[in-house]
Amino acid sequence: MNRDWPALGRSSVQWLSIAALAVGVGVWGAILLAPTPRAIPPALVVATQPPADTAPVAGWFGAAAAARVKVESSGLIAAGPDSSAILAVDGGRARAYGVGARLASDLTLAEVRPDAVVLRQGAQHVVVEVPRLPEPSGITPAR
Repeated sequence: MNRDWPALGRSSVQWLSIAALAVGVGVWGAILLAPTPRAIPPALVVATQPPADTAPVAGWFGAAAAARVKVESSGLIAAGPDSSAILAVDGGRARAYGVGARLASDLTLAEVRPDAVVLRQGAQHVVVEVPRLPEPSGITPAR
């Protein structure tokens, strides 16, 4: 067996070079010709439902404006028809209201008692209890 070693070496180097060139062209072709990634689509926006107006249904069960209006009392003067109360309506500034005064739409101060105020809306009356202040200590009445 007579082999031509130099020719076999050249042929092997040639085939290895062609294979390396093919692999290089394939890799670089895949890198350069790959499609550009698109921007990520925006997240799905879930449509929020508007808050339901439950006022008409609440009216069926007796919930009136007196129950929806927040009334806080700072002081009371219970003197019959001349009574008055210092009230803050819906977190607003405290004001003095006399009996019959309008606090909100269709809501009036009906009565002032020593420990509560009575609010009226139409025919419905709501009693709002006022916490009693503790008796002052260390003060003696004048004689």
